[in-house]
Amino acid sequence: MQTLLHVSRMEIGEEVAVRAAHDAFPVEALQRGSGVDRVVVFIGSGYYALELTVADGNFQETFHRFLATPEVQQLFDALRPYVHDLPLPDAKTADLPLATAMLLWQTPGVADSTTV
Repeated sequence: MQTLLHVSRMEIGEEVAVRAAHDAFPVEALQRGSGVDRVVVFIGSGYYALELTVADGNFQETFHRFLATPEVQQLFDALRPYVHDLPLPDAKTADLPLATAMLLWQTPGVADSTTV
């Protein structure tokens, strides 16, 4: 399993528009076989962060398949007026602002706090 975070700047004051764009989040398209097992989106303080988890396979291949999904591109097109530097399908992962977890600690027995 691999989880990566893509961080972009966004226009402060446009949180309502960004949230509204996510009303059309492409759940059905992702369930058809994008290879992405979990998506978590964060916004605040001028940032938009997209966390993707891939359970099996090559992350780069899955990430590009996710980006090439037409419904994902429609979502990103709706976000581009407010969110800067969203990745395009032909983006090279080495050139993107991606981060992966370096440390995870939580109190034993406590449920995963990232569940929305």
